[in-house]
Amino acid sequence: MSVPQPVRSPRRRAPRNTLNPDRILDAAIALLDRDGAEAFTMRALAEELGVATMAIYSHFRNKDEISDAVAQRLLDGIELPCGGALAPRCELREVCLGVHRLFTEHPSALQLLTSRPLRGDDAIGVIDRMLALLRRSGLSAKDAVRAQVTLMQYIVGSALWSIRRSRALCEEGARERVRAKFDALSPERYPTLTSLAPELMCAQEDAVAQFEWGLDHLLCGLLAGQGPPED
Repeated sequence: MSVPQPVRSPRRRAPRNTLNPDRILDAAIALLDRDGAEAFTMRALAEELGVATMAIYSHFRNKDEISDAVAQRLLDGIELPCGGALAPRCELREVCLGVHRLFTEHPSALQLLTSRPLRGDDAIGVIDRMLALLRRSGLSAKDAVRAQVTLMQYIVGSALWSIRRSRALCEEGARERVRAKFDALSPERYPTLTSLAPELMCAQEDAVAQFEWGLDHLLCGLLAGQGPPED
């Protein structure tokens, strides 16, 4: 049986001469975060803004240009520590936390930055900073590159997992069904899982703490026993 979709109230038309690039980008971010990249069209954006579609073209040439501007706006919001204020390892940790926070708070950033070529200086700047910190931490050029890719893979994968789990658990009764499934497991067939079920549920519930735990152990492994940087 199909699930009835919620009926949205019609949006009020925006007052004349109030449209500007900032308003368009704000609406685009809200639309992308709420409905996803698949639903992001110029028509949907115009409805979000309460304007005619052609009005948007007075400020942006096309959807790709808006997507690039959205990615740049979101990257501008990453909270990064002041360079040199912390030890390289601590600073690298804060950079990773900032990127992860961006992805989890704005799923649109995760979709845009992982599905489109990097166009903005900020995205390239974050990568450059991570590489520099890894080199300052003592990794060779080759190992620094490998470590940076590994960290980004962990950040993206963790954020994607957290976003999807959060959306799934938003459904009514979802958490109760998960707990009931664990409670119904046979201790004879799954002795370790059933004995650790409370700890597993706790780890899954606190996504931020889980990410930080994994990040700290990942950094510990990547930076263990490094020698001086190679020329």
